[in-house]
Amino acid sequence: MSDLFRPRKDLVVKVWNAGDDDDAFICAVNGEVTIDALAEIEEELKGEHEFSSGPGEYVYCACYDQGESDEFGNVLFRPYWELTEVSFEKPDWMSMTHEPETFVPPSDEPCDDCGNPNCFFKHHCQIPF
Repeated sequence: MSDLFRPRKDLVVKVWNAGDDDDAFICAVNGEVTIDALAEIEEELKGEHEFSSGPGEYVYCACYDQGESDEFGNVLFRPYWELTEVSFEKPDWMSMTHEPETFVPPSDEPCDDCGNPNCFFKHHCQIPF
C-alpha cells in the first residue's frame, strides 16, 4: 500500500481568513472527510466563529459532535464541528515591514530620474522593472 495519506484519523483543516468582510475558507485538508462536511465547516466559520489572532492562516483540528436528542426525538444540542486552533501564521506580506514612500510636494524643479517637474517622488521614481 502506498503512503499517499498520513495514517491518522484526525481531521486537520487549514483556513484562510482575510479579515474585513471577506468570508474565511478552507485551503487545505488532512484526513478523510466529505465535501459536504467541509461545506458545513465553512458555514460554521462564516457564522459566529471568532478568529483569535485576526487575519491570517489558521490550522484547526476538527471533530464532529453528533449532538444530543431526548427520548422523544427533540434536539437538545444540534450536531456541529468543534474546531480547536492548532496554529496561526500571519504572512509577511500582510504586515508593513518598510516605511511607505514619503510624499514630496510638487515643485518646479525637474526630477533627477525622469525629468518631469510634476513628479511626486522627486529623486526616487525609477521603476525597478
